[in-house]
Amino acid sequence: MIALSRFVWAVALLTLGVLLPALNPAAAQTAAAAGYEGEVSGRLERILQRERLIIGVRTDYPPWGMIGEGGAIVGLEPDLARDLAARLGVGLELVAVSAANRLQWLEQGRVDLVIATVGDTEEWRGISDLLQPHYYASGVRLLAREGNLFSDWGQLRGRTVCFVDGTQFNRTLVERFLVRPLVFTGNREAILALQNGRCVGWAFDESMLAQLVRAGEVPGYAPHLPAILTTPWSIAVAKGEGTAPLGRIVSDSIADWHRSGAIARAEAAWGLPPTGFVARQSALWSAKDADGAPVCRRGVDGRFPAECLSDRIARSASSGVEVPPWAKHLGGWLGLSPDLLFDSYTRSRFAGGLGVTVLLSAVAIVGALIFGVAAGWLDTALWRRGGVAWLLRLPLQAVFAVARMTPPILQLYMVFFGLGALMASSYAVTPGAFLTAAVVFSVYVGSANAVLVAASLRHMQARHPQRSLTALLPGATERVSDGLMASCVTIVKAAGLASTIAVTEVISVANALIAEGGDARTVMNLLLVFYLLFVLGAVWLFGAIRRRLVAHRARVGS
Repeated sequence: MIALSRFVWAVALLTLGVLLPALNPAAAQTAAAAGYEGEVSGRLERILQRERLIIGVRTDYPPWGMIGEGGAIVGLEPDLARDLAARLGVGLELVAVSAANRLQWLEQGRVDLVIATVGDTEEWRGISDLLQPHYYASGVRLLAREGNLFSDWGQLRGRTVCFVDGTQFNRTLVERFLVRPLVFTGNREAILALQNGRCVGWAFDESMLAQLVRAGEVPGYAPHLPAILTTPWSIAVAKGEGTAPLGRIVSDSIADWHRSGAIARAEAAWGLPPTGFVARQSALWSAKDADGAPVCRRGVDGRFPAECLSDRIARSASSGVEVPPWAKHLGGWLGLSPDLLFDSYTRSRFAGGLGVTVLLSAVAIVGALIFGVAAGWLDTALWRRGGVAWLLRLPLQAVFAVARMTPPILQLYMVFFGLGALMASSYAVTPGAFLTAAVVFSVYVGSANAVLVAASLRHMQARHPQRSLTALLPGATERVSDGLMASCVTIVKAAGLASTIAVTEVISVANALIAEGGDARTVMNLLLVFYLLFVLGAVWLFGAIRRRLVAHRARVGS
């Protein structure tokens, strides 16, 4: 009976698999239009079944993608996305992605494809299928103050340059010109840092920088240095989908955009200057042979002619990584990629991120303990005296409340970009990102520690009214040591927020490595091991400190 049931289910599923494309007119029409004679499979089949195409686009890259009136996502690339959905005869859902997560979301299946300024690079081809023909190309320039004397990229050696996490040319600029990178999670943060004098310039896509200048969003700044590292842009689909129906239909659509001049018209519509790349592609794909047929058309093998496609993709400055045989064998046995550990660039970045996280956490934990104990003692002393002294507690209590209730990421923004800019303009002092993060985390967690210590001190003072607060402090601290430890361990978890103000802690480095083509499983496993050992080490250290406090109390007889 069980075997018969399984047989019936197998027949039913097979029948559905055969009939479903035929029952979906859009599927049959789309596949036929692409030359598939009714074949619908892979991601395309799921898109047509749900009757909705999900495309990842950027919202921080005007005019390619941005938030318009009413919160809608608009821009040149969203327009291309709408055209693709119309060709498939389905609805469209636009999902905002960033430079750092766009290909990861595609790999995870959150989106069907990505139209988000994805440069065709060797590293990113290892993550996704990048389709040809390319629909655009752009290089990198430096946004700096007007009148800047930089005339050559080599003059940036040793200078601090702002970057945005996940951009394809970051590694090349660091390796080739030996600049000091200050990496932010978004364009707005990079612009603010540039305006606050934290870097000599912002290295970014030339078309985006030109648009910002034309829109008047960066007064007093202009693109400098000749454009370099020109990279063609691709629409990305998941691995294996490039030769599947979805990839073929999208590639044909890109070719049609060039033939019809749609890209050139979109440039003009969105205020972009005409580019040589688009003009050349338009001429190439609209060319016809003696019979009046397009020269660049699919052959009997289903492929476009090689001369119609570009073999020029961006490569990092580093050559291939040589991995010893034993490491390859061990990595294969563990299911991990050892390239990360043998690539000097990625290894040094990951090790640097680990060091920054450890140092930032350690400094902030010490600061939180010092601030918590000192502020808790002061709060109790003022409370004990009463009268006017009691009123002096109000500002202190206000600090505790604001620091504890305000999200730490907002505190980082307020201090780094707000107070930091004020100090830079008024006193010519610019606090560093590391110092800012250490102070914010110290006060944030230290305020919670102060409340614990103050409550413990008042309790012990009620039991021992004849003793001074200073004498009671070690015992009061020991009584709430578990709470202090729990509060301070949160600093380890919160350290990742420091990446918003360009502190290159380990999580931001890990995200950047994955976005640049690093093996996600290897990076995540290394992160897991690091945080496990780090937290265990912090707990052990707190335990050792507590044991010393207990021993001290035993000696003094408290």
